[in-house]
Amino acid sequence: MAVIVMGQHQDPHAMHMLEQLKLRGVEAYLLQTYDFPKKAQLSICPNDGTGRLTLPEGKSLELSEIQAVFWRNFSGVSDEATRNNFMSEDSIAAQDSLACLRTWFHLETGTKWVNSWTAFQHHKEKPFQLLKVGQLGVKIPKTYVGNCLEDIRQAFEMLPRSIFKPVYGGAHTEILTEAHLASERVASALAKSPITVQEFIAGTNIRTYVIGQKVFSVELKSDQADFRNDAAMELVLIDTPKEIEEQALSITKTLFLNWTAIDWRRNEQGEYFFLEANPSPMFMGFEQGSGIPVTEYLIDYMLGQSH
Repeated sequence: MAVIVMGQHQDPHAMHMLEQLKLRGVEAYLLQTYDFPKKAQLSICPNDGTGRLTLPEGKSLELSEIQAVFWRNFSGVSDEATRNNFMSEDSIAAQDSLACLRTWFHLETGTKWVNSWTAFQHHKEKPFQLLKVGQLGVKIPKTYVGNCLEDIRQAFEMLPRSIFKPVYGGAHTEILTEAHLASERVASALAKSPITVQEFIAGTNIRTYVIGQKVFSVELKSDQADFRNDAAMELVLIDTPKEIEEQALSITKTLFLNWTAIDWRRNEQGEYFFLEANPSPMFMGFEQGSGIPVTEYLIDYMLGQSH
């Protein structure tokens, strides 16, 4: 049996997992999906759900031999970057390649996906993720998503203090001000993409990691709206309240996750507000700062050795 790390050579987390798996004596391989179909081959039989993956270095694995896949990142397929329009030859080739990969992601071959394609789709549609978590009875901040300036202004005026950020992600959170709404560029910006406007929760950042049934949390002390901008951010290991632990496990199940980092804002009254659950969080810094052996727990979980 083998384990696949789906990631890229230049990603420290992917290479760390690959190295640690090998140190544990596990047969482990890196798969950069961009190598398919140019350098890697994938064969699938829809009649019985079997298939075979051949890696660029020539190693061939039956899909049923892949015990687990650690999904660090998905880099598309070989021809994806060459697409000019939807009906071009390159575009059709890219769609064929993506359909083949996605079929593998859905096959029931006994592989443990950490995490699955379905989990990643829920993360890509963050407003949908918020909606589903809110339906569990978990507190979420008051939120507006869209590109209607009138509605954005209404949300801004109704909230004592608000932040704005991309709908999909990829940029940091900022405090929303009147100057943003009065800018001459706001109309052209909203014509390009919608934004998320969200209630600013005064308090502190909490990150809860979940691996299977293991739950542990850290406070990320920062005075900035987005702690990722704060070089002086302090990491402090904390006890996870029982209610929050139960909510974290419920969120994980609802979003089809088995490994995640959940970001919360804890207000001054001690209430936790869900912000997002990441299906492929960075963890090496957390591991070093907290002393919690996240890598060991992840490998144990993938190999079915969790205690």
